[in-house]
Amino acid sequence: MNLESYERTFSTNDKIDHDAVKKHIKKLEELDQYLPKLQSFILVQNTVSQRYEYICENYEPLLGYSKEDALNKGMSFHFSKIHSEDVPDWLKILDDLMLFTMNNVSQSERSKCVYYWNYRLKNAKGLYVNIQVHQTPWCFDKKGKPILGFSQNTIFGNSKRQPMIGVCKKLNASNEYETLFYKNYSETLLIDNLSNRELDIVRLLAKGNTTKEISSKLNISIHTTATHRKNILSKLRFNSSMEIVNYCNENHLF
Repeated sequence: MNLESYERTFSTNDKIDHDAVKKHIKKLEELDQYLPKLQSFILVQNTVSQRYEYICENYEPLLGYSKEDALNKGMSFHFSKIHSEDVPDWLKILDDLMLFTMNNVSQSERSKCVYYWNYRLKNAKGLYVNIQVHQTPWCFDKKGKPILGFSQNTIFGNSKRQPMIGVCKKLNASNEYETLFYKNYSETLLIDNLSNRELDIVRLLAKGNTTKEISSKLNISIHTTATHRKNILSKLRFNSSMEIVNYCNENHLF
């Protein structure tokens, strides 16, 4: 895999404070023995050295790869397992999230941001699994560029390619994460993942209809409409109907 794009995205002349990193790692090591063995594994990525500062014990049983191999060979070992069809979108997502952060989030606010993206990864059995990455920056360079990240990586769904999505959220004054950036890198997201009824509801939401108005226009109960809206939010990984409306407007749907 050619990682020149990745290197450009995270390039910096600064060095990471390894003493601070060690303190974080020590806490993770203490917690690791108590973490439930679910479908998630934790990585701490050093984008300066392109190596992992930490890999949790769950990495091996979930993916089948040696934790020591990944630590010794660096991030290229893990990245080389990403499905070739997903690599261009994955690199584009990382680049877009970095550009958005540097251009739209003040330096003092960047530590409040979290990022999401996904891709397919080949496990040791040669099977592809979908990985959802939830990354929190730990260290920044002098320009405020995130260069060390803590990520929770969750296996979800089946081996079928899922819509590739890049998201940036920021913790607000109400202690809630609000979406600052959302982009679907798979053009057929709505068509592939929503039923015809759900598409009807999204279309009416995008046109400014309330739940009551949608129920009347589709001749279904308010309860049924509310259930559909909840399912739509879950499928599209949105937090509110307003995000659906914004998405439709941004992508010129309906």
